[in-house]
Amino acid sequence: MRSVYKRKLLTLSIVLSLVVWCVDGSFGSENASKEHSALTTPPANVEMDSNVKFISLSLQESVVYALRNNFDIEMAKLNSKLSDYDITIEKARFDPTVKLEGKIENDEVPINSRLVGGLETTTISPFMGEGNTANAVIQSLIPTGATVSLEYNIFREFVDPNPFRLLNPSYTNFIEAKITQPLLKGGGWFYNRSPIYIARNNKKISLAQFKGKAIEVSNSVQEAYWNYVRAMENLKVAKKSLERAEDLLRKNKIQVEVGTLAPVEIIDAESGVASRVEVVISAENAIKDREDDLKRIMNLADNEIISDASIIPTEKPVFEPKKVELKDTMKIAMEKRPELTELQLATENAGMQTRRRKNELYPGLNFTGGVRYAGLGDEISDANDSTFSEDFQGEFFILTLEVPLGNRSARSAYTKSKLNERQAKINVRKKELDIVVEVRESVRQVMTNIERVNATRKARELAEKRLENEEKKFNVGRTTSLEVLRAQENLAIAEFEAARAIIDYEISLGNLEKAKGTILDAYDIKLEEESKT
Repeated sequence: MRSVYKRKLLTLSIVLSLVVWCVDGSFGSENASKEHSALTTPPANVEMDSNVKFISLSLQESVVYALRNNFDIEMAKLNSKLSDYDITIEKARFDPTVKLEGKIENDEVPINSRLVGGLETTTISPFMGEGNTANAVIQSLIPTGATVSLEYNIFREFVDPNPFRLLNPSYTNFIEAKITQPLLKGGGWFYNRSPIYIARNNKKISLAQFKGKAIEVSNSVQEAYWNYVRAMENLKVAKKSLERAEDLLRKNKIQVEVGTLAPVEIIDAESGVASRVEVVISAENAIKDREDDLKRIMNLADNEIISDASIIPTEKPVFEPKKVELKDTMKIAMEKRPELTELQLATENAGMQTRRRKNELYPGLNFTGGVRYAGLGDEISDANDSTFSEDFQGEFFILTLEVPLGNRSARSAYTKSKLNERQAKINVRKKELDIVVEVRESVRQVMTNIERVNATRKARELAEKRLENEEKKFNVGRTTSLEVLRAQENLAIAEFEAARAIIDYEISLGNLEKAKGTILDAYDIKLEEESKT
């Protein structure tokens, strides 16, 4: 039974030595790579062989890797690109259009008039007419809402019989320039350009959503990263506690053999070792769980090379108290939080929609004006020369009034848009309040964790002194192994709490950057989409 127990301890010791060697080796490295590679292949600091393979990653590298591989980030990035096409679609309303039309018509109708058929006509005979028409129109909408068009038309006509025509066949053509400008409904620069403004704001909204998702992923990575580091620190503490218990057991065995200690002390020491082994096993399992959490956020499952590799974090928790000013932090959050920017842009869009709907309440009053030049000839060139000679010119002016009776649709749309605008403003105020609360909580958490670190460090120092005293008393026979084990356990708990407080402080700093909307800046990350705007 005792040999089996010893073999278990030996195996566990080998495993612990390997894990702690990896942790200590990574924490001791001062030249960790800081470059942001795509990590589609293992970076230079990845070591692999047939038995052990691991990848060393800093927190910054982990965030970059997650941003490049996270599915939600990819979807948000695509949404941002899609919004570019919405802007182009709205601009395309002002693209000119060209319309070409050709027509051929041949008719035969009976003649019932000597005026048409000639004085010598005595019977009903057919009247034949041939007509060929070509028409070209260029039309465009301009930002004022006016429609501008230029039309060219040519018509060839041949009739038989033709007693009274001067030219047969004849070519008639005209050129007409026309503009139709809405004066009330549908008129004005803002009404016609506002869909472009709204599309541009929607682009900014998509960028804000993209940045918000990047901030969310970055914060999740830093929490998972530090929780993974916490699990490794807990394993180191558990191993130290196990070493203390094993050292006590070894000393007790020696003293029992020489007859200076009662055999019952060995039982207490063995019990202490067994309980420490359980803690170590739980700590090892926690490491794998936290590593899986980090891999899930970084989406390493698709990479066959490193999906099974152990991640070795190169960041070491360092306690550097920072002074945080609530007022300055709040100001930064109000300027940087993408969720607030998104809602502010949505409010701006709602305001523009309200102005558009108000314009649609007006009656339609359109002014149309233009000029036309006509020409006639027995050849196309003659007709064109006649047209451009400006001998045959005409102008026209039209004023059209259209008054909808009831106008319930437009009034309902206007009322609805005002309610939407009011709702958007409320959402902005609500988000501002949420940000205020979140920032206050984040600042308080940072301050609280600073105090916790100081308190747990003091508690650890006192636990160390108590263990020293218990060991001295045990050496002179004034206490028992059980009291020494209790002092060791209290020290282990104090070390756990000290490590936990520092990790919580690191996480709270990340949460504060997230609350401020500056976590990407903290990791020196520039989104590609933002650099293009």
